[in-house]
Amino acid sequence: MALSDSELINQFNNGNKEAFTKLIERYQHKIYNSTFRMLGNHEDARDMAQETFIRVYKNLSKFEANSSFSTWLFRITTNICRDELRRRQRKIKTSNLSGEEASERNLQGMKEINNPEKISIANELNVTIQELVNQLVPEQKTVFVLREFEGLNYQEIANILDISMGTVKSRLSRARRALREDLNKIIKNGGLQ
Repeated sequence: MALSDSELINQFNNGNKEAFTKLIERYQHKIYNSTFRMLGNHEDARDMAQETFIRVYKNLSKFEANSSFSTWLFRITTNICRDELRRRQRKIKTSNLSGEEASERNLQGMKEINNPEKISIANELNVTIQELVNQLVPEQKTVFVLREFEGLNYQEIANILDISMGTVKSRLSRARRALREDLNKIIKNGGLQ
């Protein structure tokens, strides 16, 4: 019988390093998928997923179980990805890349799929949706990814982001509307045949 997250954390805190490996195995795909959806390319997703687990390893002894381990883990993941998105925004603002060049770089990153077992974006619609998700403002993007791709409920998202459920619903609504409008524009212009 598989041990619960709490049991594995207790074992880790009592010196059993193998318990941490079991936690990683339990959550690695979800964390990778979440970082990919937020960042839009596989290399950054791998780096940020690894950074998440490094941070968890360093801070697991401080975990107080006021929320579930998965909520705490997604909070760390989300914060790491938001920090990375902020760094990107600053970098883009300081460079002379046009919006088209930045989008082209994101597209190129998405073409670098080398591990189909972890995630498979096999058709034009999925690629287009990911591109549109990448263009959302970070607050909307984070809520959208956690809800639509990770399947978290509103309360879990509110806990992870430390915001109200009303704010979660509002951001999610704006993200969905923006995506719907952008997708409709693409279809009207003859895309996604």
